[in-house]
Amino acid sequence: MDPRLPGVLRSMHRTACLLLHMLLCCVWSGVQAQSVDVDAMQRLYESMRPRLAQSAFHRPLVLDSSEEQGRASGDIYAVLDVSLASLELVNRDPVRWCEILLLISNTKNCAVGTAEGASALLVRMGTKGPQALDGTTPMDFRFASSAAKAPVLETLLNSSDGPMGTKDGALCLRAIALGPQKSFVHLHYGYRSSLAGRLATQVYLQTLGRGKVGFSRVQEMAADAAPGTDSAFVGGVRGIIERNTMRYFLGLNCALRFASTDAPAQRFAQMAPCWFDETERYPVQLHDLPRQDYLDMKRAEYARAAPKS
Repeated sequence: MDPRLPGVLRSMHRTACLLLHMLLCCVWSGVQAQSVDVDAMQRLYESMRPRLAQSAFHRPLVLDSSEEQGRASGDIYAVLDVSLASLELVNRDPVRWCEILLLISNTKNCAVGTAEGASALLVRMGTKGPQALDGTTPMDFRFASSAAKAPVLETLLNSSDGPMGTKDGALCLRAIALGPQKSFVHLHYGYRSSLAGRLATQVYLQTLGRGKVGFSRVQEMAADAAPGTDSAFVGGVRGIIERNTMRYFLGLNCALRFASTDAPAQRFAQMAPCWFDETERYPVQLHDLPRQDYLDMKRAEYARAAPKS
């Protein structure tokens, strides 16, 4: 047998999984999600159950990532103790998704508007510290969601252009009910890099992103490893995609926690400390700023983004 064959098979498996994720999560027509068979989501859940039960995150959550043919993607599968109705309340409202995006340190502004005749989130991306808007990069997400009370909740945000030369960005969520107060969710985040984007990413990884890692282990410990030796976390582009996918997921968690708060300003004031505390559970991967610096920055950015009466 060709000794290279197992590696080839693993590569083929990763590619097949990536295509499956795209088909399961991001098949859309115009601005309306196509109907998805709830049985397909149920089968996906059943296939993930063993990994969810043995999750290294100490909760039913699995994070996968891939980098194939210029496209990077991250996928989170999780069981949440929330109803599908609560997920629908958050995910069918573009205002609430703006709040989720604004939680991210380098999101400097988000407003609900239109792009190409469809509902959109008009986002400005920048540094992880305070920044004037004229120095930020626009990233407009077209927004679409499934019909109310559909058996499979679907929400898609996609953008043709993004920061650092990225293209075809997609953030999509699918969810089904597992019970009255339990849901299975699949959150997918991905983008394609242009040549300029790949060069910009390499510069980032050699400077500001040097030493930053994701959540996946890149190798198992060798049998003769010294006691206390730990396996390494993935870095590079996969590290970037895993960190960002987790940030979006934690933002969704905080949005769900305070979904019943009707006043947007009050809701965001609750979500911001929630998100910071959630990310600090993973300081190696997600720590960016001291707590008070982050909260002061987000308070100012929300005030800047909030519609003026």
